[in-house]
Amino acid sequence: MLRVRGLLAAERQFAVALPEAERMARLSHLFASVVPAAVARACSVAAIQGDTALLYCSNGAAASRVRAQAKSIARALSQVDTPVAVLRVKVRADWAKPEKAEKQDMPKSALHAFQALDDSLQEGELKTAIERLLARRHVLDRGRS
Repeated sequence: MLRVRGLLAAERQFAVALPEAERMARLSHLFASVVPAAVARACSVAAIQGDTALLYCSNGAAASRVRAQAKSIARALSQVDTPVAVLRVKVRADWAKPEKAEKQDMPKSALHAFQALDDSLQEGELKTAIERLLARRHVLDRGRS
């Protein structure tokens, strides 16, 4: 949030959005504190209009859970400036926080190439770094067996 704050504050036309961005970040944090982690990842507080909070969820199961916990969520969101009495929950299948991409394993051919490079290098920082990389990969490979 610090980098976003700096970017918004640097441009005068964007600086007016900074207080609202910080408020929405606080609301999102409060929302995440009262729902399960999977629901927090699937839903987001989109806006506060009067005493109504608008939440977008990426799937029906998360939206159902939010509706079931509406009273406790409304109480939690009311801790920031504006009292929230009503939750409007919308399912938006096109909206979702992207999943973290799973790291792909390094192919055996790449490990062999790094090993060959390590064998050909003289002592130094590069050789040490490659040895660390190979040591980590060998530990991971043994852990999967």
